[in-house]
Amino acid sequence: MSITFSSIDSKVYDFEDFKGKVCLIFNSATGCGLAPQFASIQSLHETYHDQGLEVLDFPSNTFKQSLETAQEASAICQLKYNTTFTTYEKIEVNGEHTHPLFVFLKEKGKAEGLYGLKNKLSKDIEWNFTKFLVNKDQTKVLRFGPQTSPLELKKAIETFLKETV
Repeated sequence: MSITFSSIDSKVYDFEDFKGKVCLIFNSATGCGLAPQFASIQSLHETYHDQGLEVLDFPSNTFKQSLETAQEASAICQLKYNTTFTTYEKIEVNGEHTHPLFVFLKEKGKAEGLYGLKNKLSKDIEWNFTKFLVNKDQTKVLRFGPQTSPLELKKAIETFLKETV
């Protein structure tokens, strides 16, 4: 199955292009109270990128907190949080216009941490900064709730980075 998406500079990617990398994927919104998580995600990017971690930031206005374009959102994050990871196209994460990547993530995602204790009545993304960690061969997807600090993903990232494909 081919899942394609574009970066803010209009380069088209296929999710298959990321096989062999561990991917941290999240829906973001610069107007969200959780936006300071950008700094922690940048820290993970700086620590693990050279070892094979790719951060995929997808701005979304699903929750009406990202009114700017994806390009403007990226610029805000670069100025305010010194981000250097790639920002991708602005997408929807719920409803009939859900981006195919998030359909895949929601179907495959295994809830982790305290988030895993919640009763999963719906696969919908409940808020901005829902984080997904995908292993190198894209067969394992861990889902972390919006309130989970990105730094709490370190152990899972390290485990996935050690896997061979």
